[in-house]
Amino acid sequence: MGSRVVEKKRRGSSLGSSSSISFSTFNYKPFGQPPFPFRSEKIKTMIEALSKGGKLARELAELINVPSKQVLPRLKRYILKGWIEVQKINNINVYYLSDAVRKILKIQGSFDKIKEKAERILGRKLEEDEIEILRFFFKEQGYIENSPNETIAEQVYHSIGKISLTRVQEILTDFTKARILFAYRLRSGVILKVRLNKNLL
Repeated sequence: MGSRVVEKKRRGSSLGSSSSISFSTFNYKPFGQPPFPFRSEKIKTMIEALSKGGKLARELAELINVPSKQVLPRLKRYILKGWIEVQKINNINVYYLSDAVRKILKIQGSFDKIKEKAERILGRKLEEDEIEILRFFFKEQGYIENSPNETIAEQVYHSIGKISLTRVQEILTDFTKARILFAYRLRSGVILKVRLNKNLL
């Protein structure tokens, strides 16, 4: 059992090496559930610590200045949701963020960096609808192609569903001009397909 523990701890620390995880990332909606509902700064502090690797109850308790026996009750709702895993080693609880949550945070952390680059290019903060469209292209990880049945703007509009078609067209035009999006064009200037500019990745 000891070897398995060492292996998991190594795995946790290597995952934690990508742990420049901004805690704005916890506004992300894992598994379609509401945003991580932190009830206190103490919960946020413990989960931030777990993003860097497995922790003993006493280590988490020291971070938030409470007795060790209070750690499990405070984290219980996150354990039940599957966001935190607990391993009992020699009758001692060791807490980890689940792999699914780590993956979500890693993806969201990457998107936050792309968003920051886009804002630097534009010289301003992105509007909420612009963020939605940027996120759409980030998730696609490839070209959106024009088709006889639907324009690129219409495909984005139908996929997102809460931004008007006119506004989608405006944002796509702005992003293309700023080279946030790369547009593959014919010599005539007609755009055949569009993707996120690789310079942002």
